[in-house]
Amino acid sequence: MIKRGSIINPEIQAVLSSSNRKEGIKKLFADMHPYDIFVLCEDLDNTQIAECIRALGVPAGIELFEQFDDDRRKEIFSCFSGEWMADILEEMSHDERADFVKNLSPEKMEEILPLVARAERIDIKKLIEYKEGTAGSILTTDYASLPPNISVKEAIEKIKLQAFNRETIYYIYVIDSDRKLLGFVSLRDILVAPSQKLIEDIMHKNVISANVNDDKEEVANKLSDYNFLAIPIVDNDERLVGIVTVDDVVDVVIEETTEDIYKYGAAGEYIDYMKANPFNVARQRAFWLLFLIIVGSVSAFILQKNTYLLETVVALSFFTPLLLGAGGNAGTQSSTVVIRGLAVGEIEMEDVFKVIKKEMSVGICVGTFMALVASVMASWLDKDPRLGFTVGMAMIFNVTLATSLGAFLPILFKKFKLDPALMSGPFITCIVDVVSLIVYFKIATIIFA
Repeated sequence: MIKRGSIINPEIQAVLSSSNRKEGIKKLFADMHPYDIFVLCEDLDNTQIAECIRALGVPAGIELFEQFDDDRRKEIFSCFSGEWMADILEEMSHDERADFVKNLSPEKMEEILPLVARAERIDIKKLIEYKEGTAGSILTTDYASLPPNISVKEAIEKIKLQAFNRETIYYIYVIDSDRKLLGFVSLRDILVAPSQKLIEDIMHKNVISANVNDDKEEVANKLSDYNFLAIPIVDNDERLVGIVTVDDVVDVVIEETTEDIYKYGAAGEYIDYMKANPFNVARQRAFWLLFLIIVGSVSAFILQKNTYLLETVVALSFFTPLLLGAGGNAGTQSSTVVIRGLAVGEIEMEDVFKVIKKEMSVGICVGTFMALVASVMASWLDKDPRLGFTVGMAMIFNVTLATSLGAFLPILFKKFKLDPALMSGPFITCIVDVVSLIVYFKIATIIFA
């Protein structure tokens, strides 16, 4: 691991060591993008980063603070005075600060929140109450809004007042006095409309929205399907409570994809790999590995029950790994395609029989080709055509079964409201291994009897 400070730009070190640090930091980072500043500062000590944030002020310092992950933010946050902590929370984007505050200890929250301005404190408390995994947990209240009964000219003036501290002003939402969502206008709509026109005359009334309790992955899919930059989030009374923007959706997609990859690989829940110690990584993986050992032990039992057959026809054991590997790989391929289809909405629940029929056909085609190759190898090795026939028939059955199970099991999990990614490659491989061995030895018993 690289020690913090070991690759710090000498120019930054010189500025931090100077007597006029504040002006030096401002001059050094002037006109730089927050991410570029972050790249240059990430190896500094927490106190040095805090000093950079104070020197840069609003908004550059806050944007720099938001670039760090939650764990590092907490470390940096502790370097500030209570007043500065409150200032940071007041200036952070609403959704970012809600996520950050959730990770603070109850004691720290009780210490800092009373110092935060009342309006911001109410907003924080409201956002952190939303259930994790819902649209409410990723929304921001930094949206632009207009009443319906004002002119375009008046609307432009109102937008100018809101633009400074709104996450996006491309979509402006039209709401009544009770905050009920009536429609929306884009910035383009307002700029091209006659100045005397009323907002209610140019607004789009057919609003695509999401409920605050909807799953965040569904909201991400809806935003993607309609190709929006943002989507309004309403409560059960159709009152506008916030928006979810496209950058929030990117975060959701990364999070969900990471979660699915870990589940599919039977690697447990996501943890920061580079920061985790080996014991925690091992603990994450141990449950599934132990479970797979138990399931895999059934294969050992089947082999033990067929000891006599293996002693009689020793060559049968030569092709056991080949059959099991082919079945496991075919099942993993099938389940990967189906899980991806379910995730992006390409495959629906009513497609179950079509999918199984297609994967069964694929399994027969691929299994037949693999069977021909395996049969030739077996016959050449043992000079006994019966072995080639046995291996060939078992191969066709194994691959067809694997592709069918790989298609069916993720859909079955989806039907029972479980994550299809839980039907992982290792899990399917274990099931296919057990059934494949049973079939292999049944065929062998019939052929060599």
